[in-house]
Amino acid sequence: MVRSMINDHSPTLWRPESEPIAAAIDHVRLSYCYLNEGDLDAYCSLFTEHVVVRQPGAHPVRGRAELERVARKGPRGKRVRHLLYDVFGSGPRVAAVGRLRHLRPAAHEADMDFLDMFTVADNGLLAGRTTFLFPPAAHSE
Repeated sequence: MVRSMINDHSPTLWRPESEPIAAAIDHVRLSYCYLNEGDLDAYCSLFTEHVVVRQPGAHPVRGRAELERVARKGPRGKRVRHLLYDVFGSGPRVAAVGRLRHLRPAAHEADMDFLDMFTVADNGLLAGRTTFLFPPAAHSE
């Protein structure tokens, strides 16, 4: 059961409409666990058949089959870890904010902050993901 505070002076109230968003937030958190573990089957199972994934510098990926194909053709041995700062949502949208950390970075790779916006389908599966990347800040000396 999901509970939320209305304001500082009101009692905690149960809001049934918040249960779907709580489940969607759990799906998003789970997606990063699967990515970090390299479990691509489990990761792709969280998405609808007609998912659309948009990432900087790449053409949109359309459909779960294409998502699976793209995920599997990624470079072998090149591992990244998704470190989540926060995951929150409202209505059919969930946002995840975190850091993309390279475990074995090449000379041109740096850790980056990210914002992923997910769209959630009526059945609770993830129908879309749009990624925004933020390069590391330049150091002033």
